[in-house]
Amino acid sequence: MNPAAPLSKLEHRWLAELVRRHESRHGRLEDAVELAEARRAPPDLETRICRRAELLSTREGWRDAIVRWHGRARLTLAFACVLALVLGTGTAAAVLGDGSRPVNVVWALGGLLGVHLFSLLLWLFGTLVAGRGRTRGGSALGTVWLRLVSVFDRSPAAAELPLALGGLLARGRLASWGLGAVSHLLWFLALVGAAAGLLGLLAVRRYGFVWETTILPGDAFVSLTTVLGVLPGQLGFPVPDAAQVIASGDAVMAGEVGRRAWSGWLLGCVLVYGVLPRVLLTLLCAQAWRRGVSRLALDLSLPDYARLRPRLLPDSERIGVSDPAPERVQRPGRRGHTAAEAGTAVIVALELGTDLPWPPVGCAALAVDGGRLDSRDQRRAAIARFGAAPPARLLIAIDPRLTPDRGTLGLVAELADYAGETRVWALPVPDGTSGRLGLWQDGLSGLELDEGALMADQDQVLAWLEAAA
Repeated sequence: MNPAAPLSKLEHRWLAELVRRHESRHGRLEDAVELAEARRAPPDLETRICRRAELLSTREGWRDAIVRWHGRARLTLAFACVLALVLGTGTAAAVLGDGSRPVNVVWALGGLLGVHLFSLLLWLFGTLVAGRGRTRGGSALGTVWLRLVSVFDRSPAAAELPLALGGLLARGRLASWGLGAVSHLLWFLALVGAAAGLLGLLAVRRYGFVWETTILPGDAFVSLTTVLGVLPGQLGFPVPDAAQVIASGDAVMAGEVGRRAWSGWLLGCVLVYGVLPRVLLTLLCAQAWRRGVSRLALDLSLPDYARLRPRLLPDSERIGVSDPAPERVQRPGRRGHTAAEAGTAVIVALELGTDLPWPPVGCAALAVDGGRLDSRDQRRAAIARFGAAPPARLLIAIDPRLTPDRGTLGLVAELADYAGETRVWALPVPDGTSGRLGLWQDGLSGLELDEGALMADQDQVLAWLEAAA
């Protein structure tokens, strides 16, 4: 992933969880610009939370930290895969030896599959009984991989990445499936390496096979060999018969037929009871991971997310219309035509950011404060007042960082319809940028307002208000 690439669903929610945890500990970040940008996203709380988090994370460096995390994760996983293959091959060499001594088939099978079967049983137990949202047993390799990914980046921006990811994935056992997929993949490669090493050594060296015991009867080894050889035999691997098993307990199996039977049985057991279960579990966990990620959602009941609702989904939110936009927004008459001589000037605020003061300095003595029009009730109350007492001049203060939509322009047109003259004032913002004045100019040009209806200079605005006094 590069910095300009779009984020995945998981990464969007990862950043949202990261921002939530940071603000929970250190207080809310300054987000006036990011909040205004997020409110232009579709009117869905989770979508807007993710958009706000992406903007804040880009500013704070967390987005770049996730980019670096992905690079380290891929590199570490590639190294772990190569290491698993090498260790698997080395295990086969250690179990079989150099051929100077006979191979104890029981010890060889235990050395090749013992740890694998133990970790597999732990993973199954953790998944079926106690693995609710946790990673245990067979996911240990995945957990080690995840910790190694975090070790190599000690920057402040990356410090909270693992905690945020763990908190996000804790619900629905998603973390368990993801780390399980990595763990099973590494075990799969290790067992493939063991099987490859086993096959290579059996092909170039001559080994004798034997089993040894002091207290167990020979029939026990016959039963063990027969039971374990059922599935490999179904796949075509040779399996020692009872006579060969008994003979191997009395002396080293040196005959060619017996050596091939034991070699095929040992290789078949590694493939059937080692490689095959791990590849199936890798696919199972990967599928469960993909399904879980597709259903991943933020826990909007958390207090930190709940506090964002009124800021991202205010009561004045307009969801838009489905009809095609007209070329011009026509004003429905001049209800305020009788107000021209009334001598009153009113100033109202239309969806201002929380960082913009209200009322603006210098306006209190020149105009009546019509209040902030942030909710439907406030808009209806303002229209009712203007209907009863139309102002001679109406000044509508806007936040130039917001993009005007059809609903906003329609409200401006409706308010202007009750006034003798109307101006739209783009308030100065803290960072001094002009915001989206061009978009406001284009939008207001279709409302049939007076020329120069959009103003950005405060002295010009005050002069216009003084003319009404």
